[in-house]
Amino acid sequence: MKRALLATVLGCVMLHAAEVRVNEKAQIEAPGTDVRVFRGDAEKPLFGTLMRDGQGVRFAPALPFVPGEDYRVEFQTKEGTWSTQRVRFEPLKAEAPAVSIAPSPTVLPANALKVYLKFTQPMEQGVFLERISLHRQDGRVVSGAFRETELWSPDGRRLTLWLHPGRQKTGVNLNLDEGPVLREGEKHTLKIAAAWRSTAGIPLGNEASFVITAGAADHVRPDPARWRLTVPKAGAHQALRVDFDEALDPAMLVAALNVHRGQTRLSGAVEVAADARTWLFTPSGTWLSGAYTLEIDPLLEDLAGNNLLHSFEVDLAHDKPASKPARLAFEVR
Repeated sequence: MKRALLATVLGCVMLHAAEVRVNEKAQIEAPGTDVRVFRGDAEKPLFGTLMRDGQGVRFAPALPFVPGEDYRVEFQTKEGTWSTQRVRFEPLKAEAPAVSIAPSPTVLPANALKVYLKFTQPMEQGVFLERISLHRQDGRVVSGAFRETELWSPDGRRLTLWLHPGRQKTGVNLNLDEGPVLREGEKHTLKIAAAWRSTAGIPLGNEASFVITAGAADHVRPDPARWRLTVPKAGAHQALRVDFDEALDPAMLVAALNVHRGQTRLSGAVEVAADARTWLFTPSGTWLSGAYTLEIDPLLEDLAGNNLLHSFEVDLAHDKPASKPARLAFEVR
């Protein structure tokens, strides 16, 4: 009988058979010449990197192994036969993650392209289509609502959730055949499954749901001329406030606006309001009297993917790129 070994891996405990072990880098090691790793009973193996040496082969997964998940390890022995073992990462007791949505309240144009899910902990990746569903006002599930692209922030806490652009863009085949994901004037419900786990293996525990209200479609470029600036007084250590006439992309807003005094870019703290209609900048020091500029990334988008240069649904005959520089001047007195 194969003897079970006990190993500690990145703070998680795992039981495994003698032939297979996990090293301190959370890589599966097996004797032989080849190894394949599957999540549960999946038919397709996980993506990862194989590293071979004289002792056997190591498998480094593209995404971290998740505690609480079962994995099937198939490895080829030096004799050419295949052996299969199952391993499981046991989760530690820890606080359950929580999730929120941005922007919030989630009032989107009917042709919106994306929303953001924000988690309090790094989350399990590669399973998002199994963990989310969008429901119409009558409760029916919107099939094929999301683009399969899975884009996480570097810390694994924010997921960019793309509404399928082929259905959101007017006149293309999917939009004509299946209709848009969001219906103007209706409320939709985005549901997040309770089973979605953090990378520590702890599930949300309760289903989360967010109401998405669809307004009129938006095909107009953002225009800084319609923004309102509230400028602090000289000597104050208060925030410059910029109010937009519509919600803009909340993730892009963090880095898309910068304050300059002459050629110097000011350092400070940026805050984006939950509804993505207000941007606040508090400088590291106090405001000095004089002229300033708010420099704006021209690729900054609204919720429908229109940026300062052109709309998402570009009409080359009529939609000419903006010619004005993407900046606003203001003075502190």
